[in-house]
Amino acid sequence: MATNAASYRSSDWSGRGKGPLFPRRGAKRQIGNAALADFKRQLREFPLSLAHDIAQRAAPAITDQATSAFDAGNTVYGEARPRSVYGHPLTLLGPKAVTRKTIKFVSNGTIVRCVLGTKYAKYLIGKYGILPNGYLPESWSRRLDGLLASATVQL
Repeated sequence: MATNAASYRSSDWSGRGKGPLFPRRGAKRQIGNAALADFKRQLREFPLSLAHDIAQRAAPAITDQATSAFDAGNTVYGEARPRSVYGHPLTLLGPKAVTRKTIKFVSNGTIVRCVLGTKYAKYLIGKYGILPNGYLPESWSRRLDGLLASATVQL
């Protein structure tokens, strides 16, 4: 049975020497943003025009949540952002603040996704929690649930 090499992380490959590399058991990663999967599933239950409207209102709401975590110096989960190797505060909000300025959520139809403006933003997501990685923070879930509930009332 052939496997799709794109569905595995490079660090999940095992094997030594000249033989073929095989993925470790359970090494599949999820494609796309798994944190918003529940919101996307609920969005599909609405009529298309209403789902577009919800997605357009959700994108700036999520962007506001991310920028408020940036400004507070916390991860999106409310924990204190880790210090640098030398014990200083991280310079994610340095004079240029490129990462903060360029990360935003956008909606394209019913799809809500994050635009990463710098090539090192993925590293910052994994290392310093500047965006959700795995599950959606409680405050983000409440805000999205509020948008879905207000749309349900419109039906």
